[in-house]
Amino acid sequence: MTTVFVCQPSYGATRRKLGQRIIGTAIGLTVGWVLFDLVTSPILQSMCAVLAGVVFFVNRTTRYTLSTAAITVMVLFCFNQVGDGYGLFLPRLFDTLLGSLIAGLAVFLFLPDWQGRRLNKVLANTLTCNSVYLRQIMQQYAKGKSDDLAYRLARRNAHNADAALSTTLANMLMEPGHFRKEADVGFRFLVLSHTLLSYLSGLGAHRDTQLPSDVREHLIDNVGTSLAASIDEIAAGLADKKSVAVQSDVEEALATQLEQLPEEMDESQRLVQAQLALICRQLAPLRTLAAHLIKAPEALADRAV
Repeated sequence: MTTVFVCQPSYGATRRKLGQRIIGTAIGLTVGWVLFDLVTSPILQSMCAVLAGVVFFVNRTTRYTLSTAAITVMVLFCFNQVGDGYGLFLPRLFDTLLGSLIAGLAVFLFLPDWQGRRLNKVLANTLTCNSVYLRQIMQQYAKGKSDDLAYRLARRNAHNADAALSTTLANMLMEPGHFRKEADVGFRFLVLSHTLLSYLSGLGAHRDTQLPSDVREHLIDNVGTSLAASIDEIAAGLADKKSVAVQSDVEEALATQLEQLPEEMDESQRLVQAQLALICRQLAPLRTLAAHLIKAPEALADRAV
């Protein structure tokens, strides 16, 4: 039962659960030992068992260490009602340690899900969701503000993908060293992802802005489409582990053009164009990190040969 409860989808989560299970069991056994000497009445022991059961069910999904300690105390008191509860201490501790060992070996040797090996896929999914979000925002500028299903779904997916990347990196830090070699690249990518998503959110917050037809055609049909295509290109390179150009003269020229904000420019156009310029400036560092992540496995393979 310990093995079933402790095994989690990732190595890091399982490792965290293992520690909580062992510590909780040790605390529960210690508390049970003390309470056995303090509470000798069977009725009071039954009340302690009920109270421990309530604590377990209240905290089993949020505080696993506390819930494990509580269920251990409950089991000890329940067994003490029909026999010698002291005889359960060592078997309970042994079963917990054995179950934890089996779970640890299972996720390390037989059912590994190393986050470092699929980091490129997670990064690619994050960029793809951001690209879809950008396209939906541009459509809102073209057709008018509307919180329709497509827009809300794209926005939610972009934020969920960003959160998934953060979770992946957190789990990756708990993996063995040779599986988290690219953690530094991942965290730098996470910073860029947060920044890009904040710029997209800022752009989406003003999607009710009315733009002149010629400006709308330039910024939406040309610039917006170009930026989304560039993000898709980087995402495709990461997903397939294909080379990504570190620098794009077209994107550099586009960013320089967008940053030209003369005083006579309409305020609505200035706002949208400034946000697009900020988004465009994120492409170069994204390309650099993507190229580094893709070349790292190739370099290791060449070194092995």
